[in-house]
Amino acid sequence: MDILTDFFASAAGLAAKGMLVAAFLDLAFGVYAAVKDNTFAWDSLASFVRKHLLGRVFPISTLLAVGYFIDGGEIMTAAGVAAATAYAAETLASIYGSLKPPTDVETVDEWVDPNPVPID
Repeated sequence: MDILTDFFASAAGLAAKGMLVAAFLDLAFGVYAAVKDNTFAWDSLASFVRKHLLGRVFPISTLLAVGYFIDGGEIMTAAGVAAATAYAAETLASIYGSLKPPTDVETVDEWVDPNPVPID
């Protein structure tokens, strides 16, 4: 088999593919929520690519690939899988937030007591 096919069939490759799928779903649902709320901005797409793909998915995938291809790379692979799991949890929370935004938002005025009691 091809070397990349072997990698993507391994646990490390599946974690890398899972991160790409999670990133795409986060992008799709985030754009949907922003368009629905009328807050969409084109520059947020560049920010997403920089923050998610280049800042998280690519480095973690590189760690997974290096761990897979070097001899004795089990520790690097385990670290990559742990990082991919953390990224997946963060991204799934973001997707959930896009689908069900918070409804009860406090304001600063609610924190301030209108009739403060003076301290003697």
